[in-house]
Order: sequence, then structure tokens, then C-alpha cells
Amino acid sequence: MSSTTSYPSRVQGDSRSGNSVREHRAAATTAGILYIIGTVAGILSKFVATFPVRNADDPLAYAANHSGTVATGALLVLVMGLSLAMVAVVLFPVLRQVDEVLATGYLIIRGAVETTTYVIIAIAFLILAPLAETMAAGRGTASPAGVRIGTLVIDSDGASVILSLVFCLGAALFYVLLFRSRIVPRWITVWGLAGIPLYVAAYLLAMYGVVGTNSSEVNLLCLPLAVQEMVLAVWMIARGFRPAAVSEASPMS
Repeated sequence: MSSTTSYPSRVQGDSRSGNSVREHRAAATTAGILYIIGTVAGILSKFVATFPVRNADDPLAYAANHSGTVATGALLVLVMGLSLAMVAVVLFPVLRQVDEVLATGYLIIRGAVETTTYVIIAIAFLILAPLAETMAAGRGTASPAGVRIGTLVIDSDGASVILSLVFCLGAALFYVLLFRSRIVPRWITVWGLAGIPLYVAAYLLAMYGVVGTNSSEVNLLCLPLAVQEMVLAVWMIARGFRPAAVSEASPMS
């Protein structure tokens, strides 16, 4: 008789389940770290480049005199955009098990559309220094024309509004998927869903000139969702996805 070792189907199922849990835990940890990297890079980009350039009397002259700082700001914007895009990529295998259509939509919006906007903003920063040199060859960056051109290039109010609305659409898809899957506690996802309308309202008010894009009103309305995202990131790193929910969301073999 030939000797063969057969493993009960329960053991094989437990092995697959264990691998699934480990894969989901790795995805959760990676996504949480990427969330934090993207958020920190975004905050630093504002203080390194966005605020100083926008508050300068002559944005082009400031960019010419601080070209290294402006380039660093552009790099931080790219780090932010790529990190947040990778969150969608990393979580896609998990989220597609809940609803492939919504997961694909989330991947496209966060991974492609939103990232493209970040790239455009970074390019706008990088254009400032060469543009300053070109203007200096003529009447100089301190001329009224130079000041207006610099202000136009760096005036990202419109881009910020569009970016924020695109972000909210992606966030809505993301939190619907999390709510349905239960892979994180529902109080976290409900918090996120409740924060999205406030975020949308903030930037719609800014779009129509009711408040400034960087006003305290906008920051206050955006705060609940901003805090929630960091809570979600820390939860994914510290706790991962809920094991029971992972097994329910996994496809049956």
C-alpha cells in the first residue's frame, strides 16, 4: 500500500484562514502607516512652502530666493499624494471582497484622480522658480505683472476645493465599504461618514467665497474627519482588522 498523508479539510481551511488573517493584518498595518506618512507630509508641505509662498508679497521673488525650500514643499506634496494613493492599492484586495465595484471606484478616485491633482499642485510649485528667472530677465519679479503671475500660479484655492471634493467622494466609498465589512469598529466608520458632509460644506462655502480656504471656519469643519482619519490609522496599526469580520469578508473556497 502506498503511504500518503492526507490532511483534514478543516486543517486546510484553518491554514487558509490563518494566512488570510495575516495578509489582512499586514494590509491594515501598511495602510495605517501610509495614512500617517501622507498626513504628516501634507502638513509639513503647508508650513514649508504653501503658507510662506502664498503669504509673500511677491511669490515669484520668494520662490527664486528660496528655490530649495519650494522644491522640498513640492516633494512633500508628492509624498503625500503617493502615500494616500497607495492606501487604496494596499486595501483593494481586502475591499474588493466586500464590493468589487465600490472598491474599484475607490481605487480609481483615490489612486488616480486625487493623485493627479496632487501632481498638478507640485508642478505649480516647481514652476515658480524658473518663472521668476524668466520674469527677472525683463521687468523683474517685483513688477505688477510679475506679482500677478506669481499669485495666479500659486493661488490654489480652486485646486484645493476640487481636490477636497474628490477626496470626499473617495472617502465616502471607503467608509461605506468599511461599514459593510465590519473590518474595523462601526463607530469609527460612522464617525468618518458623519465628518464627510462637514468637510464638503467647508469647501463649498470656500468655493462660493463665503469663507476663505484657509479660514478658521474651514479648519473647524474639517477637523472631525481629520481626527477620525488619524484614529483609523492608529487603530489599523495597533489592532489590524477584526478577525471575525475578516473571515466573513473573505471569499468562500
